[in-house]
Amino acid sequence: MKQTMDKLKEQKGVSLFISIMVLSAIMAIGFGLSSLLIGEIEISRDINNFVPAIYAADSGIERVLYKIRKEEPPVFTSCPDTSACTVSGLMSNGAEYTATVLDSGVSWCPPESAICIRGLGNLADTHRGFEVTF
Repeated sequence: MKQTMDKLKEQKGVSLFISIMVLSAIMAIGFGLSSLLIGEIEISRDINNFVPAIYAADSGIERVLYKIRKEEPPVFTSCPDTSACTVSGLMSNGAEYTATVLDSGVSWCPPESAICIRGLGNLADTHRGFEVTF
């Protein structure tokens, strides 16, 4: 019995050390989870702007395609200068769109396509875009 008491006296502070290590591990897990949750909360707060920005980008592309099909003579058949081949506008929900037409083989446009269109939609610091070949 005396040996057991002597061993316990030699190990003073071990339980304090173990409890500090356990609390440190729990705090680290808590901080990790909170940082993930804060990032997700920020993303979900802006989710209301994502869909209108996507639709605005699509509207810009559709406007360019409409102009290509309906206007005489056809516009945007050759766009050496991209500033002359840009269409932009404002939608009723406040979203803005910009659609840029590039000739094939220029920038991101593959050489085998006839016309490439990049549509960008913006709404309250949310930006979404599409790239299509036509």
